Amino acid sequence: MDIPIRFKIYLFWKNLFSKKEDSPHIKITKEGRGVKSVLFFLPEKKEDAKVINYFVKVENPLSDYEIGLICSDKSKSFYPHVENVSLFTYNDNDLNYFNTIKSVSLLNEIKIKNYDAIVDLNTNFCAASSMLFFDLDAPLKIGFDSLINRKIYTITLERKENAFLESYFSKILSLLGVKF
Repeated sequence: MDIPIRFKIYLFWKNLFSKKEDSPHIKITKEGRGVKSVLFFLPEKKEDAKVINYFVKVENPLSDYEIGLICSDKSKSFYPHVENVSLFTYNDNDLNYFNTIKSVSLLNEIKIKNYDAIVDLNTNFCAASSMLFFDLDAPLKIGFDSLINRKIYTITLERKENAFLESYFSKILSLLGVKF
């Protein structure tokens, strides 16, 4: 993944002045209950959106789970039937120079939900999702592997170019303990 130098500098600066406690260790077992609330960060690429629509079952959300979705206004049109879920969107005015979300009201709106898990479905680096996940205190953070994401997420998945996205998304659901 190609990560812009200005984002690397921003993350270094944020780590330097942030008094963030280490996340508690989590244990995934067969006896685990799974999660009850999940925030999915939806990708901006149209090709990925086609697969994601099925994965998060936007038209028919997973029952018994509180589902939250976040995406940019630009990619919202890729997810046309968003009902019965919390949808958070941001536009270019909500981003700062480093392309991370600066809107305090949006961040607070998401933090209030107190999600059990957050999942970044972007297969490529996305500064907005990376820093959002850095700021949220969910015990389980899942995303695709990159040098930066290894420091932010509790679980990273290494993306192989010839592998189907569906297999990764099924793996994510099983890690969350979501039955489908």
